[in-house]
Amino acid sequence: MSSELFPDRLTKRLGALSIVSSSKRLGHQKGLHRSHKTGSSLDFSDFREYYPGDDLRHIDWNVYARTEKPFIKQFLDEQEMRIHILLDPTKSMGIDGKWDYARQLAIALGHIALKSGDTVSFSTWTDERDHFYRKKGAAHRASLTKFISSLEIPASTELFTDRALAAIPKAVTVLFIITDGLEETDKWASLFRRLPGICRDVRIITIHSKPEELPDYEGDVRFVDIESGSGIEVTMTKRAVQAYLDKKAAHEARLSTLAGKYGIRLLRADLALGVVETVTKKMRHAGWLR
Repeated sequence: MSSELFPDRLTKRLGALSIVSSSKRLGHQKGLHRSHKTGSSLDFSDFREYYPGDDLRHIDWNVYARTEKPFIKQFLDEQEMRIHILLDPTKSMGIDGKWDYARQLAIALGHIALKSGDTVSFSTWTDERDHFYRKKGAAHRASLTKFISSLEIPASTELFTDRALAAIPKAVTVLFIITDGLEETDKWASLFRRLPGICRDVRIITIHSKPEELPDYEGDVRFVDIESGSGIEVTMTKRAVQAYLDKKAAHEARLSTLAGKYGIRLLRADLALGVVETVTKKMRHAGWLR
């Protein structure tokens, strides 16, 4: 199953991408990302005056000979980032191929982070249990693929916006949320308001399928809300389709406005584009990756 969902050829096409973040909340272990703090790597940063208690080995004696004042050499510290990927497991994510696509995106982001030496965590849930994964290092890419590939078709009866906060670990550098974003904007506003207190760099990927973008139905149709089970009878005329599209566009515009209000970055991901194109082109163009 894992090889079918995310074959090796997809991993190879990700190349040497890495996640870009200006967040200062980095992990304490060594990694490949340059921190705003100083440490003991080989890359020289600057001098500062010596203070009692500083390591005498870092005094630059050449500068002392010229100035008769002790100065400490500072070095840039390269540290890991802590990347968390949160996957929406509500029922609407299980239709039109969105679940496979969302899992592929999660695996791709996880592979990129693991290859960069970052700590990667992933979470989602069912009504019966929580699913959580955390590893560090490129050697764990196969286990991440297997873990995410084994997740069942989503069937959570809880609202994603109600449960999301409890599924996010502490001290996250970058938080990726993969969802279709179909819940009411009031619920998203409540979640967005609290997310910056958990992570300073929040990125939401909204999944869009072709049937949702342009419904291909004719005549009298009964639509059933997969989340609530409620139904409605609709005659599919051009006017009805346009009314649906207008409402969908308004919802997405409100979601984008809300995200901007709280400093959250939003990216649209269409199934038709494909996961590799979304990652290697769209996310790079957005400045999420390099």
